Amino acid sequence: MSSADDVAQYLKQHPGFFDAHPELLENLHVPHGGNGTVSLVERQLKVLRERQAASRERLAELVRVARNNDQLAERIHKLTLRLLHTRTAADVCAQVEASMREDFDVAPTQLVLEPEKRPMLESLLSAGKPRCGHFSEAQRKSLLGDSGASIASMAIIPLGPGATLGALVLGSTDADRFNPAVSTDFLARIGEMISAALTRCGSGLQV
Repeated sequence: MSSADDVAQYLKQHPGFFDAHPELLENLHVPHGGNGTVSLVERQLKVLRERQAASRERLAELVRVARNNDQLAERIHKLTLRLLHTRTAADVCAQVEASMREDFDVAPTQLVLEPEKRPMLESLLSAGKPRCGHFSEAQRKSLLGDSGASIASMAIIPLGPGATLGALVLGSTDADRFNPAVSTDFLARIGEMISAALTRCGSGLQV
């Protein structure tokens, strides 16, 4: 004798069973209303609505991410145009700081190019890629000056292989702006563009 689970499994595997045997529906008892019960159709509609709501939420999230990426790509494009017009390391620093402030709404910003700070940058960027997170006050102040004291999160972007040219440091009073889980792909691209601009301007990086 088949168990209830066997019947349920069979019906699941043969969704058109009642289309082929409509006469069985006459003897099928499905509670409808009253005593807190709902009909089979109502249950199906509830499940479909829940799935539809989940799909809408997922679609809305995908649209939000796409729009954010478009905006970020536009900002990077503006930075690229700024860097194309630079002629000296001082120009690069000025344009990067202006772009971070005006286009990316990030402040404070600091291009750290001093040779004496390279060992510290190398230790902080041992993985060779941008690093985001919550750094100690001593580290923040060393890289951003006095403004680093009020910073809640920070991003350090290496310039050149192993930060041989220095680093771009971005700070924020928002602890989640540069949290450790944030994607660093766009930050890496920004670092590559700035590195190329500094290299084009020559080796005299003292500004």
